[in-house]
Parts: sequence; structure tokens; C-alpha cells
Amino acid sequence: MAISSLGVGSGLDLNQIVGDLVNSQRAPREARLNEREERIEAEISAYGQISNTMDGIGSAVSSLAEFEPEQSVSLTNDDVASVFVTGDAPNGDFDLEVNQLARAQTVASDSGLFEESSDDVGSGTFTIQVGDGDEVSIEVEDGDSLRDLRNAINDADAGVNASIVNDGDGPRLTMTAERTGAENTISVTVDGDADLQRLENQTEMVQAQDAEAVINGMAITSPSNTLEDTIEGLSIDLEAEGSTRVSISEDRGALRNQLESFVEAYNSMIGEVRELTSYDVEEDEASVLTGDSTVRSARSRLSNALIERSSVEGINNQTFADLGITTQRDGTLQFDTQRFDDAMEREGFDDIAAAVRDLAGGVDDTLESITGREGLFQVRQDGLQNEQSRVDDQRERLDDRIERLEARLVRQFSSMDTAVAQMQQTGDYLQQQLAGMGQ
Repeated sequence: MAISSLGVGSGLDLNQIVGDLVNSQRAPREARLNEREERIEAEISAYGQISNTMDGIGSAVSSLAEFEPEQSVSLTNDDVASVFVTGDAPNGDFDLEVNQLARAQTVASDSGLFEESSDDVGSGTFTIQVGDGDEVSIEVEDGDSLRDLRNAINDADAGVNASIVNDGDGPRLTMTAERTGAENTISVTVDGDADLQRLENQTEMVQAQDAEAVINGMAITSPSNTLEDTIEGLSIDLEAEGSTRVSISEDRGALRNQLESFVEAYNSMIGEVRELTSYDVEEDEASVLTGDSTVRSARSRLSNALIERSSVEGINNQTFADLGITTQRDGTLQFDTQRFDDAMEREGFDDIAAAVRDLAGGVDDTLESITGREGLFQVRQDGLQNEQSRVDDQRERLDDRIERLEARLVRQFSSMDTAVAQMQQTGDYLQQQLAGMGQ
């Protein structure tokens, strides 16, 4: 940097002169470096944008490559039951008629035994057994209330849920079995004083019963409202009395939706690439990746992958075009769902799904060659990063060169300034001498 006293001897603004000379050397070189750096950063950002959209394609084709046929269930009367596919269920229809739902037994103590739920119930042992399950004994102590007994039953994991219900004549202890079915009845035995003995008599309020249904004319009885082993691969929850027709079929809509997602992701990528590689004729202005060979190569690879044939043998529909996915003149894809449905009808769901998995796997491999760790884009981005490093190095060298230039100019102008000052002093001395001679 120029010294602040530069120019004192000559009276010239040498600091300004040095600054202008230094800037005239720095500015054009720095402008070129800045322009290169902006271009590199713009290209790196553009490749990042395209990579993101290609990641969307990658997610779609990965789902297609791993697609497994699923089954869907439809019922003519959803109120009667809910049906779930739990395994390899047979496709087809069956009739379901629910004549009776399974119920859990509810019993209650006699009415009028207590005035308040805080009344003492006596003392002794209160034993509960549900069906052929284990007996659970509850010790009741002096001073325990009806409410205390209820809480002790619920805490004892006795297979029942206990409540207190006031029927107008006082609170009554009620117990409902946790399991449905005719065999899961509640029995109570009491070994205690006379007060506790009153609770041994339990009145049935709700009768325990099994579910009764008819499937394609075959009678089914179950202690539960869930039929898990009646039809292999299905779980049926009975919900109301009535009849319904149940249809099991392949979920073709799931495969169609995934193909639509793939087409949408691909078209999004095409739009992104078009924007980043277009040329504005009116403005005579190119986009950041106009004419970029790497992008052209990537698009070419994807286009070729879309016309590859499936290696699945024994079917006619072996390309994306056969399944209704075709390339338009602008590079985008169009999905003819009717053509897809027709192919599904001719070939069958399993064969079409196998072809889609194979075709999607090929596209996935192609994407890996483009956006993978050693793919086209990574190689190009590594090159851009190296170019950025070279720009940084050139900027450092420019700073060093300019710093040396500035130091040299300061030395030169300082010497000149000193020489001019000495000349002025000599001139002043001569003028003084000449003026003295004239007197």
C-alpha cells in the first residue's frame, strides 16, 4: 500500500497515481477470475438442481423395481364386516352372512345390597374364574368398600372388567368378561363373612355367545368376532348382523399409480433440463448449461433405457411403450392408462408386474451411471471443483503479483519524489545566491 507521505516532495498526488496504476493491472484480471468463478458456481448449482429432480425419478423407479403385487378387498356392505389380506389369499368372490356376533358375558350383584359405593362389603376371599381359566383370588379386609373391591378386581388381572352401576335401588357390582364366547362365562365363589357372602350370587345381565356366520353356505362358529383362520390369507372382523359379498383381487391401481409417479418425476426432470439448457434467441442469451455435453449424454442414456426390452420370457408386452408409456416430441413421457389396462387384461397382473420390475431396474441402473458416486454428474462436478481450486490459486497469485507491483511503484515514485525535492532545494539555493549577487 502507498505510504501516506508520498508526494510531499513533488507536490503530486502520487498515492492516487500508484492506486490507479495498480488497479489498471488488477481489475481486468480480477474481472476474468470473477466471471469464471460465477460460471463455475452456476454450473455446480445447475447440476445440483438436475440431480435433485433425477433423485425423484430414482425414488419412483426404485419403488417400481421392488414392486410386489398386492391384493385389494371390496365389500358390497361395509357395515357387516372388515376384511384384511394377511397372506397369499385366493382371488375371487365369496358370500358372507353374519347371523350372530360373539358377545362377552356380563354379571351383576343383587340389587339393593348397598346404599353407597363406599359401604363396607365385609371380609374374606373373593375368587373369580372365567371359563376354564385360572382362578384369581382377591383378599378383602375389614373396612374395604364396594369401590375398593371393584378396584382390586381390576388390578388383579382376573379376566374381567369390573364397574359399579346404580340401578336406582343402590350400587351394584358388575363384571364383564374380557373375552367373548359362550365358554367364557364368569363364576364367583366367596369364602368370608356373611356380608361378603352376599356378593357370591351374580345375575347374568348379558349372555355369553359365540359368533355365527355362513361363508358360501358353510356354517362357521367362533368365540371371537375375528375370523383369522377361516379363509387362508384373510382376516375377517365381524361387525354387524347382515350379509355382504366380498371380492378379492389384485390391486392394479397401486401399480398404475406408481407408473404415473414415475412419468411425473421424469417430466419434471425434462422441464428442469430444458430450462437450464435453453437458448433465448430474442435476447441472444444462453442458459447456464446450454450445449453442455454431460447433460446431453445423460439424456441420451435415459432415452435409451426407456426403449429397452424386458428380459421376462413368455409375454408380449416387454417395453414401456407396450405398457402405454411413450416419449413425446419434446422429450416428455405420456402414459396411456387404457393401453396399460388392456395389456394387464391380456398378459395378467403377475406377468406385467414382473416386466415392470425388470424395466424399472434397467432405468435405475442407468440413473446410477448418471448420478451415482462415480457417475457422469459426479465426474463433471469433480472437474468443476478442480477448476474452482485453480481459480482460487490464480487469485492468490494475482494478489501476490499486485502486492509486489504496488511495492515496486511505491519505491520508484518515492525515489522520484526525493529527487524532485532535492532539485527544488538546489533551485531555491541558486535563486538565493543569484539574488545576493545583484545587490
